Amino acid sequence: MPNFLEVSPGLLFWTLVNFGIFLILVARYAWKPLLQALEQREQRIAESLNYAEQARREAERLLQEAQEQLRVAQQEMQRLVREGKQQAEAFLREAAEQAEHIKRQKLEEAEREIHRQLERAYAQLYADVVNLVL
Repeated sequence: MPNFLEVSPGLLFWTLVNFGIFLILVARYAWKPLLQALEQREQRIAESLNYAEQARREAERLLQEAQEQLRVAQQEMQRLVREGKQQAEAFLREAAEQAEHIKRQKLEEAEREIHRQLERAYAQLYADVVNLVL
């Protein structure tokens, strides 16, 4: 049974020769394509990183734009609510003033009617008293 832990000088020599031939073949035929493949991969990774960075920047820009639009919309909403409240208050004031004006007109008209009726009643009473006296 062979002992695999034992070092044989002949086996070592041929192993080194085979390894040397392998290195020469790899250096001559496979090293350049391997380096090119690695460089291409490195370039693709760099391009992907650049693209990802650009996409991140674009996303940040879009987020800032959206936040700005939201802020503007909120300000516009607050302005519209404020204007709506002011218009409602003005409308209520105007309606109250109109109601007060109408109430005053009705009261004045009622007072005039009461005075007319009182004058008629006094005139009728005076006429009745004169008729009774004569």
